[in-house]
Amino acid sequence: MPIRPLLALAGLLLAAGPASAQLDPPDPAPGAPGGGISPTLRSTLDALGASVGVPDGFGYSWSPRAAVRGQRASMGLSNYQFGLTLPVYESTDDLVFADASVRALDIRTNALLPTDRVAFPRSLWDVQAGGGYVGQLGADWSWGATLNVGSASDRPFNSLGEMTLSALAFARRADGDRNGWLFYVVSTSNGQLGRNIPVPGVAYEFHTDRLTAVVGFPFVSVDYRPTREWQFEFNYGALTDVLARASYHPAEQWRLFTAFEWTNQTWFRAGRRGQHRQLFFYEKRLEAGFGWRVHQNVDFTLTPGYAFDRLFVESRGFGFRGRNRTDLAPARFLAVQFELKY
Repeated sequence: MPIRPLLALAGLLLAAGPASAQLDPPDPAPGAPGGGISPTLRSTLDALGASVGVPDGFGYSWSPRAAVRGQRASMGLSNYQFGLTLPVYESTDDLVFADASVRALDIRTNALLPTDRVAFPRSLWDVQAGGGYVGQLGADWSWGATLNVGSASDRPFNSLGEMTLSALAFARRADGDRNGWLFYVVSTSNGQLGRNIPVPGVAYEFHTDRLTAVVGFPFVSVDYRPTREWQFEFNYGALTDVLARASYHPAEQWRLFTAFEWTNQTWFRAGRRGQHRQLFFYEKRLEAGFGWRVHQNVDFTLTPGYAFDRLFVESRGFGFRGRNRTDLAPARFLAVQFELKY
């Protein structure tokens, strides 16, 4: 999953009201007339593992076949993703939204899972659906909750063992006109952190005309715009979600960027040994590309780059050791994304 900016948990609190109205970003926000689902809301849910984790719109990435370490085999990858988030109900103080996504990793390979000595899955799916609520509690407090269910597997919805569940509850207390304290509890059935154990957290969001920063657990986000042309972003989400990106905006509709990403995806392989074992895919990327605001509501991104430190491993949680570890040689890649903006 490409990492999107993990901008403030404040995005969760964009339901209209005296306090939250002061925090609205330049783009329309939930609860505002003509608003949709704010990018800050989506990126925050992604950071906490409590959303479908896919930007609205359609994306595709491709990498050619590369050698599989320790086997006379090769592997090529194609990743398809589709996401949609829609407001269901909006009022002065409340927002109800629904979201859904489909991700499919197509695997072109003759490799085996080295521990089990069976054919490597030819496809891995992640199907999610859910929604959430954001509400205002007086002048200084807001709150909300999200719930998403789905299936992530080579055979999605095969059994309850491949089902996934993520949930988030939060509250925010304003600190002045632009800043705030954020308190939350998140629980997920898949991923690197928690594994069905509710994980509490606290964060502080800070806004100036040039800087948006959020420091908390389990993520940190910094978005710095020293001039109209230049933008620098750093985002970290536990445990191996990292994005460092520099962008140059020669015009309002265009941008050029270069970035480093460290990402992961997870699935529950049907027929695995041990119901709690997940199949992880880790990958680091060096990339450079351009973005173009095709339309007020459509953003296009083209990203060529180089992927390395790529591996699959089946384990009970975070770690690079486990069953069926499969290392891939580095390879170039090309990704495109049509993202819907509201």
